[in-house]
Amino acid sequence: MKKSMLLGLLGSVLLLGGCGMNLNSGGNQQKDDDTTHESVAYNDEFTQDFLKSTEEVEEGFYLFESMTKGFTLLFPKDAYVEKGTYERNGNGFEAVAFLEESVEANTSMYYSFTYENSTRSSDIELNLHLLSNNANYEGEFEKFTHNENTYYYAEKVSEGNGENTYWYYAYINSNNQDKGTSFIGRISCKDSSKSCNLDSKELEDKMMKVIKSIDFVQG
Repeated sequence: MKKSMLLGLLGSVLLLGGCGMNLNSGGNQQKDDDTTHESVAYNDEFTQDFLKSTEEVEEGFYLFESMTKGFTLLFPKDAYVEKGTYERNGNGFEAVAFLEESVEANTSMYYSFTYENSTRSSDIELNLHLLSNNANYEGEFEKFTHNENTYYYAEKVSEGNGENTYWYYAYINSNNQDKGTSFIGRISCKDSSKSCNLDSKELEDKMMKVIKSIDFVQG
């Protein structure tokens, strides 16, 4: 898979889950309980707590709001939040991961964000070191800016069982607040014993769309 054309277009140089749970009720959604939704997201009770509305804000995406109210992002309609890996500590720390799978295409897309609201979020060297250790990544990060955030971004391809797995890493730092998030993403075959087409530009474009959609809420 080629590196996303997004980085070339930007012309600039150039993101984990935890364990345990500490949840607050979502309570901020305006849902139509009389409406039947076919999407995976709205058929998962835990995932519903993160979604602002039953309406798609873009085709194929809902608006996701973190329980810390610290950030929002575009959430694929056929993804679900992994409840068992969700973690939160007050409004200063949140780890959330979600998974999107297609049986028909035999593909799996994994997204993991670790959010922090503290002065430490601006220590780029420290956060890149932590991200690299957690992701077992030894390469460099490329830097670009988008929507008042600075991104430190990297990709890696690993091989196993005759198929490639595509990894995406980023540390995203707010340019205006002491907020940041680490990201790890993965695109792989859902069933490793069967082949799948991971060279689809559509898959990488979706991954990049979610990464770039993160918006740190003011306050």
